[in-house]
Amino acid sequence: MTDRLNFDPRNIPPPDFSSNTYATIRRALIADAELPNMVSEAEAQQHLRDQWEEENGTLRAQYEAQLEEDQAIAEARNEELAEEQRMKEAEKKAKEAEAAKKAEEKRTPLYSFKQGVGVGYIQQQLHPYAKRLMTARKYVPLWYFLPEATAEAKERNREAVDNNRFQIAMDETDSSNSSLTLIGSHTVRASTNAVPDSRLSWDQVMRAKSSFLNALPYGDFTNDFIKMFAGFYTGMDMHPELREENGDRVLALYHAEMRRAWYKGFERREPFDLAVFSEDTLGKCRVEIHRQDNQRVIKGEYSLLPPNLEDTTD
Repeated sequence: MTDRLNFDPRNIPPPDFSSNTYATIRRALIADAELPNMVSEAEAQQHLRDQWEEENGTLRAQYEAQLEEDQAIAEARNEELAEEQRMKEAEKKAKEAEAAKKAEEKRTPLYSFKQGVGVGYIQQQLHPYAKRLMTARKYVPLWYFLPEATAEAKERNREAVDNNRFQIAMDETDSSNSSLTLIGSHTVRASTNAVPDSRLSWDQVMRAKSSFLNALPYGDFTNDFIKMFAGFYTGMDMHPELREENGDRVLALYHAEMRRAWYKGFERREPFDLAVFSEDTLGKCRVEIHRQDNQRVIKGEYSLLPPNLEDTTD
């Protein structure tokens, strides 16, 4: 392998072969018997120049070949670097595209809308526990349809965004079903603030009924069922019992008893028309309210006398 040149022979000027430095060499060339045609100083000088040009030409050719090889290597390396850069850019773009795709999947899609077409009303947010039971067509305490339950549902939704966990839960709505389900902890827990229907006031029943009726479509109830439930509440609201003393308490209890009884019958596949008023149940509710009042009188919590006849003396 030819040694690499570390200099450019093209930059080396030819020596002055007519100088005294080369006088000895010129005389030797003239005296050389093998060079019979070289008889003068001029011929000796030309011979030295030709010899130098030949040697320098060889070096120049080697150096130029060396430059071409270096250029080819540099171009190949540059191409490799460019290819590496292209691959890095392509990989970067692919990662960015994948990240953008994942980010887009987390975003709410942009759905089209008609300009000038608004919404008739904003549906009240339903408590997630109530929504799950309504979807399953199971009994839900009416408390879950009161404004305080709605406020709790909104708070749970805010918590679920950052703190949602998962838990294993058994189906609370069907005692015969022992399957376990992986569920979001913020979405299905029963509220610790829930109140049974039997403890709701008549005012609370009336405030919650609209939300309950609006939630019936979650269970895909047909119009006949929705009309039946609506008739149930309308019938109570128009019943003359409301004009009687403690009539609101009697009807609040009637509501609790009848609504629970209907769902039990529904689960047994024996539903009845809830809108048909049950005077027998109403009478039993009167008796129960009277019994509760008597208990309160015995405990000293309540008086059956009119306020103007109560003993106010110490």
